[in-house]
Amino acid sequence: MSPARGPRLALLAVLVLAVALVALVAVWSDARTAALVLAGLLAAVAVARGVLPEALVPGSRSRPVDVVLLLALAGALVYLAPWGNATLALP
Repeated sequence: MSPARGPRLALLAVLVLAVALVALVAVWSDARTAALVLAGLLAAVAVARGVLPEALVPGSRSRPVDVVLLLALAGALVYLAPWGNATLALP
């Protein structure tokens, strides 16, 4: 077993729990709140990707690109979250 396998499995478990949390918030609350929770989680992942060692957080791109993309996605979700409960008025 590689030395980084244990922490990677722990990070995977946290990721699965985070996705479950967003799904539960979407079911129990509303889409706007779930989008805001997801944006917060994306921002937390961006911070983790920027701070944690490369061996713990795998990535296919460079670290700054990953951090910028994750923060941009979080910002887009925060911007679009108010329209999460919008209804579509069809004629």
